[in-house]
Amino acid sequence: MSEHPLITKYREFSPSSGELGERARTVFPGGDTRSSAHYGPYPLVMDEASGCRLRDIDGNEVLDFMNNFTSLIHGHAQPDVVAAVQNQVAKGSAYAAPNTDQIELAELIVDRVPSIEQLRFTSSGTEGTLMAIRCARAATGRQKIMKMEGGYHGSYELAEVSLVPFPGRRGDLDAPASTAVDGSFPDSVLGDTVVCPYNEPALANALIDAHAQELAAVIVEPVLGSMGMIPADKEFLTTLREATARHGIVLIFDEVITLRLSEGGAQKNYGVTPDLTCMGKIIGGGLPVGGVGGDKALMQLFSPDQKSPVMHASTFSGNALTMAAGRAAMLAYTAVEAKRLNTMGEKLREGFNQAFAQTGLRARALGSGSLTNLHFTTDEIHDSRDAFTGMVAAGELTNLLHLTMIRHGVISATRLMYCTSTAMTDTEIDTAVTALHESLAELRPYIEADWPTLLAS
Repeated sequence: MSEHPLITKYREFSPSSGELGERARTVFPGGDTRSSAHYGPYPLVMDEASGCRLRDIDGNEVLDFMNNFTSLIHGHAQPDVVAAVQNQVAKGSAYAAPNTDQIELAELIVDRVPSIEQLRFTSSGTEGTLMAIRCARAATGRQKIMKMEGGYHGSYELAEVSLVPFPGRRGDLDAPASTAVDGSFPDSVLGDTVVCPYNEPALANALIDAHAQELAAVIVEPVLGSMGMIPADKEFLTTLREATARHGIVLIFDEVITLRLSEGGAQKNYGVTPDLTCMGKIIGGGLPVGGVGGDKALMQLFSPDQKSPVMHASTFSGNALTMAAGRAAMLAYTAVEAKRLNTMGEKLREGFNQAFAQTGLRARALGSGSLTNLHFTTDEIHDSRDAFTGMVAAGELTNLLHLTMIRHGVISATRLMYCTSTAMTDTEIDTAVTALHESLAELRPYIEADWPTLLAS
């Protein structure tokens, strides 16, 4: 089969990245060391970045709407963060001991996030959700957890159960099946996980009541991230809060992505307070980070003063370099900047949706605040099953749009996730909308030939 013409154009646009991509395949399986950041035929190899712009090794400059999967709240090389890191690295990167920035960053988070009275830093968001689950099990003496269908909480089996709602495997909506995303899952993990449909308060309430005596925790993202930035309905989160409180189950909010939605995270916007909150991404200022925080009584289970504390030993947790970067980044992320970021996100979605409407394409931009994702459907997107239907309908079109947008100067996550950074202004939003108009015009003949059902009649 011959290569698609738009993929050929991408190769012509980025020949040096193509050459390095082949070289990378000799040392990395598939040519990359991070699955989520990989895309075909090969990803751009970046050389430098500043503000909201990336430059690849061919000299192409692109606007960065990926921001390392939402973690770079201020874009690249923000001056306060750079200064903090430069100052700290000259004094040492990791002490295996407390430091002032570590304490001050924690105080800032405690002051801002409603649910957090105490916290512990981890080396990644993955580790943060893992420790939250272990804390819940220690607190309740129960084994199982409930997670949402389509929810992603990190790179370990329990966090990825039923990540993709494949038809024929996913079960009925009122009792979704626990399914593996790949061949590495032991049956025990599937047995320890109760899967709940997203944004279905009545079904969630019934499932929690049915499994209450086995459930240590319910973990949920206030915005379902990897399945397309689907915001939770407030009634859904309120129902989870009430049902878990009724049965003494620990409610965990995974705010690794959504902490950016206000100074106090999505929970402050929704007015729903969980028992534990998982963090990551923006609190590290662009360096590896994670965290878990919440009710003091729960967090005391980690205390070394306890007779048998929950074990948490992580070499780079709270390291001096990350704490310096994170403190600088979070001090710069004010309520005013959060509002500006969210307003730009809303403008981006409006512009994208106008582009889709003018092209006559059955597609839409969905999201919350500064978080946006494109979907190839105009139907309501209520949960991961709705989102997956659009993904299947689009097929290779998703990758073609992603590559075409790159050639038009805008890069996003491969799954067409976009997020704004404080390095942006309305000018960058307008540029991205123009790029989508131009990309859709270029794609139109191929859509007519290969995806006619995605065109409005």
